[in-house]
Amino acid sequence: MKSSHTPTKHAIPFGQNGNKRDIPLESKTGSGEASLSMGFPPETMVPKVSGGIPPSGKDFNGILNELSAMGRWANAGAGYPFDAAFANAIGGYPAGAKIPNVENSGFWLNTVDNNNNLDNPEVADDRLTGRVPAENYGIATLSGLVKADVTLITLQSAKARIVLTGELKANMAVIFPAWQTSWTVVNQCTGSGSLICRTKAGAGVVVPKGESREIIGDGSGLVPRIVNASTTVAGITQLSSAIDSDSETLAATPKAVKALADTLSSGRLLNIQSFTKSGIYTPTLGTRKIRVKC
Repeated sequence: MKSSHTPTKHAIPFGQNGNKRDIPLESKTGSGEASLSMGFPPETMVPKVSGGIPPSGKDFNGILNELSAMGRWANAGAGYPFDAAFANAIGGYPAGAKIPNVENSGFWLNTVDNNNNLDNPEVADDRLTGRVPAENYGIATLSGLVKADVTLITLQSAKARIVLTGELKANMAVIFPAWQTSWTVVNQCTGSGSLICRTKAGAGVVVPKGESREIIGDGSGLVPRIVNASTTVAGITQLSSAIDSDSETLAATPKAVKALADTLSSGRLLNIQSFTKSGIYTPTLGTRKIRVKC
């Protein structure tokens, strides 16, 4: 096929204003009425003079109206939300099926054939249903966090960006489903507690207050997308304006570089001493100038 082989779209279904009959699953034997299970029954295929019953124009209009209404729905790019009764009747959704979510902001991707798990993918906990998020729009915001652990509902964890707010009075966890996907988590909480994002049974990632972290789900636990930097590993690092630190995990700010340059420009730096309480400072031999910073 070619992209130019686009069939005609119809804005209304066939027989919209005509006489029609809703086609049932089964029809009464010998009635001549069409049904989904039998189509047009045998008696409609026998001549009238031989006792047959002519097929009904209402049945033709009814079934063509129903089928063309489905085609119009598909032409409009629409789909059907999760339907447990339908899933049960067909033996489960096939792998690759895309099901719109209830918010019409994204889809659920069914990952296994004959998925007979009849739990709605929009469950209010971290249960796995064989349906995972796909193409979700928007941001999930959780507010009022205090100290109790919180489990994301699937509509929240389907979003790629999750913003957390509240006043933490104790350490707490936000529980994610054990999916293979990624999130950006923004911690806008205040208070004394710390916050970790994890799955129910797997590892997690601490998200400091006022910061964000990119988190990857590996199907079991959560890991940071970018690790902390060290002298041997590239990654994220914290900035510092101190000029007397011996840390190998902090990076100097321009302010620290300028302060050190100013110190060096006024003479050779001989020594740095730090005091945490009162004491006696003994200058290094050769000291000509002392800078005191409190």
